[in-house]
Amino acid sequence: MNFQEQLLQIIQGIFSQDNQSRKQGEDLLAQLRVAQPNEFVIQMLNLCRHQELKIRQFAPVYLRYSLSKFAPKSHHNIWNQLSLETKEIVKLNLFQLIEVENSHIVRNQLCDIIGEIGGSLYQDQNHNEWPNLLPILWQMFLSPKSDIIECGFKILGNLFIYSIDQFDKHQQDLHTLFVQGLASSQIKIKSSTMHALGNYIKYSLPVQYNNFQDLISNMMKSALEITIQDLSLGEGIMEVFSDIVDSKPKFFRKQFNIFFNGIQVIFRESQIENGVKRIGTETLLSMVEKFPRLFKFEKLYLIQVVEMIFFHMIQISSTITDEWKRPPEGFNDDIEQDEDCETTRFGMSSIDRLIESLGKQEMLPVLNPIVSELLKHQDWRYKNAAIMALSQVGEYIEDVADIKPTIELILPMLNDSNSMIRYAVCHAIGQIADDMKPKFQKSYLHIVVPQFLNRLTIEDVPRVNSHILAALTNFVEGTEKGIEAYLPNLIQLSIKFLNNGISIEKENAISVIAATAESSKLSFIPYVNELLPILFKIFSTHQTKQYRQLKGQAIETITLIASAVGEQVFLPFLQQTVQILIQVQTSNLEAIDPQKSYVLSGWQRLALVCPLQLAKYLGDIVPSLFQLIQQVFNMNSTGSENGKELHTYDNEEAEVAIHMLSVFIEELKQSFFPYVERCIKLIVPLCQFNSDENIRSAACKCLVSLVRNVKETNNTQQLINGAKYFLGVILEAGYKELDPTVIIEQIDCIKDIIDIVSQPFMTTEEVTELSDKVFKLLLESDKRKAENENLAQEEDVDEDEKNAIKEETETEENLHVKIAECIGSLFKTHKEFVLPLYEIICSQILPRVLDQHKSPKMHQFGICLIDYMVEHLGFPYIQNHFIDLVQALTVYAVDKICLVRQAAVYGIGIMATNTPPELYQQVSQKLSQALVESLKTQKTEEDNQKLFGQARDNAISALGKIIKSQPLSLGSELIQGMETWLYLLPLQHDKRQAYIQHNLLAEFIIQNGDQFVNGKSENALQILKVFASCYKSKRSTPTIDIKIASALRVLEQLDQGKINLQQIFQQLSPEDQKKLLEIPK
Repeated sequence: MNFQEQLLQIIQGIFSQDNQSRKQGEDLLAQLRVAQPNEFVIQMLNLCRHQELKIRQFAPVYLRYSLSKFAPKSHHNIWNQLSLETKEIVKLNLFQLIEVENSHIVRNQLCDIIGEIGGSLYQDQNHNEWPNLLPILWQMFLSPKSDIIECGFKILGNLFIYSIDQFDKHQQDLHTLFVQGLASSQIKIKSSTMHALGNYIKYSLPVQYNNFQDLISNMMKSALEITIQDLSLGEGIMEVFSDIVDSKPKFFRKQFNIFFNGIQVIFRESQIENGVKRIGTETLLSMVEKFPRLFKFEKLYLIQVVEMIFFHMIQISSTITDEWKRPPEGFNDDIEQDEDCETTRFGMSSIDRLIESLGKQEMLPVLNPIVSELLKHQDWRYKNAAIMALSQVGEYIEDVADIKPTIELILPMLNDSNSMIRYAVCHAIGQIADDMKPKFQKSYLHIVVPQFLNRLTIEDVPRVNSHILAALTNFVEGTEKGIEAYLPNLIQLSIKFLNNGISIEKENAISVIAATAESSKLSFIPYVNELLPILFKIFSTHQTKQYRQLKGQAIETITLIASAVGEQVFLPFLQQTVQILIQVQTSNLEAIDPQKSYVLSGWQRLALVCPLQLAKYLGDIVPSLFQLIQQVFNMNSTGSENGKELHTYDNEEAEVAIHMLSVFIEELKQSFFPYVERCIKLIVPLCQFNSDENIRSAACKCLVSLVRNVKETNNTQQLINGAKYFLGVILEAGYKELDPTVIIEQIDCIKDIIDIVSQPFMTTEEVTELSDKVFKLLLESDKRKAENENLAQEEDVDEDEKNAIKEETETEENLHVKIAECIGSLFKTHKEFVLPLYEIICSQILPRVLDQHKSPKMHQFGICLIDYMVEHLGFPYIQNHFIDLVQALTVYAVDKICLVRQAAVYGIGIMATNTPPELYQQVSQKLSQALVESLKTQKTEEDNQKLFGQARDNAISALGKIIKSQPLSLGSELIQGMETWLYLLPLQHDKRQAYIQHNLLAEFIIQNGDQFVNGKSENALQILKVFASCYKSKRSTPTIDIKIASALRVLEQLDQGKINLQQIFQQLSPEDQKKLLEIPK
């Protein structure tokens, strides 16, 4: 058997239906490729001429995988193993094959291989292994054959993906080619030109694509011609526009009117299918999101987009089928959407996107008149579209009075003769109830609920009944009080549909029960004994596949009832609930099965309600539970490299599983410890899960819970080993993380682990290694910040993009602050091991971040680092940099930004507490003056009231700390300082500082009441006011309350000749007098 025959035999094996034969063939082919690369490539080229189409389709694809550096990682690139002769044969043969190939599919594959290999062989103008590629390519455009010209554009488009820079010297040639291609009479040439031009724009920089903006008019004309003649090609062209808007929307910005009108012409063309038109609508929606200011200014564009959306929404069947009214058992409205439902949801989503992008002030005046006209139309589909659109506005309305006209308009239609209109009304009110909770419920509880309950008694369409129940669920979930009046009707009607309804009625009835339990809590107790047996019975009477969703929701409802009524009421039902959950999780659940997430959430709720009782069942629960979790994680940890698609549904399931494990770890404490090692094996790989940032964050947080669990065992060495291992896992994940918000959470997890261990557990070398890694994350963040700042300076960056860049920069700066908190934890727990870290901060970081030109967040970052140094390291650690640190605190104590000012004055207070008196004397005047100036700061319109108050509270607290720890520094001004501080109390905004200062005042009075009152009645009055305000309030604690009582007894014993406390007491407000009289003497 010669080499080619051997190749053919192997390839035929790869085509086998048998997995083992296919895998064996793939392995053999890969071995041949590596063992005899030259012969392999030449024979594969020969197979590209094989008479069998299937072979000709396979050979170019496999060659591309074998010769391109852009091929999947699972394939070995053998280009560098080829001889020069073989390489030249490849380059020559590929173009020759295009000339003789008659299959459109194979020609496309040959174009792909030429483009990808050509891109692989080009690095720059001086390093190009295929220098004659472009000359050969230019010749293709001179061919008399339209197929060859079409292939030329396809190769061109592929080259743009991989090596666009090699065309910088050929922009004029490209422009000419594109003009000619768009003007071609051959529809396929037009189409391939559009795709090539789309790739050029998509992969080029503005400086490259700007020269082609004059082609927009040609592009729009070609798009119309292509779409009218060939809908399939037309759909591809609309996708080209969509891709450009997603990646390079500014290409269309300067000639937006031409682009918009071009899409409109296509939209109005009657010969073009609605699916193609919808891509155009989606594209314009994306433009609104990219350039909202343009559409705010040009209202006509916005009106036309809204009209396009409603056009789609009315393109549904005018006949309401019996199947719609009564869907089959197991029907799921979210999964099994028909084309009409999908069209309606597209319209609703589009309206939502518009309001979110433009704001209600811009959108509602445009939307309202269109909706009003639609509601007047005789065709029910227009009314349906209008009502569905109105369902989206609740999220953007703050004042419940503003929704009144909408509710008055649509609620009467709950009794419309058309079942789909009734369905739409339920949807709209349910959505508004969800978006505007709890304000909507407070205003409409006694209007909406009675009408829904009444309709349920007469409605004869199951689909509508299910939606009334769904709307009731949304309404009840947002009801804070008052639902008790409707409990009997809600529960009895729900039981009716549970017993007699079809599956969608049962599912939504059970949701009503769950929502009612959550809302009414203890008022639900009288119904528990009746309802739980009915819910348990579902698992024996509904065992077929159609009822998986129902059983999942039954688990949810049972465990929500447990949460609502509490452990003691639910305890008699716990054993049966546990048995049901175990039964479900061991029932060979399919890969996609809604019961999985319900089981996981159910265990989580049970662990929160009755952890000690649940712990007794762990031996029965955990083995099959871990198998279920492993199944969920396996579905999500496959990654995209092996070609398996990831689903949002699966990711949500994995996230639920992680949260469930965290709750088990936290709530079951030592009972869960035997399962910790298995848990670690499940969680650690997910810290670097590629396709979902929520899973990565949740996994890192779960590791923190594991550290807490290990600490409960009092095994110090095990705690230290686990903490070090988890820190390494999280840091490694941080290095590979691209999302700064996730890095913030990862840094927070590192801080939490250090805090939980709460003792030195790392050596100096380990602390240095950890801090080096954290600083690398800091440097990467700095790079991203610098890139954002440079991007913001570019000429063509508009206001919306600047705002987006600003948000990204703020996220990076929040990361800096979080890193400072992490370093603070290191200082607190590893004081003896952080000297190298301390020196780096003082010499390299603080001078940079405290530069006056840096942002407030950077100043806050720097000041927080100083605070942590002073608080946790103290003297003599900070002595060498003492004056510099004081200077920074005094400068930023008067900063106009509240967060910066708060950090600085807090630092001044800590400086007073932790500095030796002889050193403090050197800087006392400077620090005190800074505090005085800080307290003079007036609130501006831009200041947040709470942040301003916290900054002021910290300044007052700092003064109190000076009085307590450094009284000599105030000299003759001590009494004045004490009185100033007294009249600034009580603190209102910073609870932690309030505790410290109110406790301090009580201690001052207990220790030396005479000195503090200083013979002044007004001082005594102020002290009484502060105590009355603080006692048994959020600004006090039981310990402080006891001290306040003691301080009052001291005040009563003061010299009555100087201070008459009874007279002073009469000057207090009645409320304060009453409060003080409550204090035990």
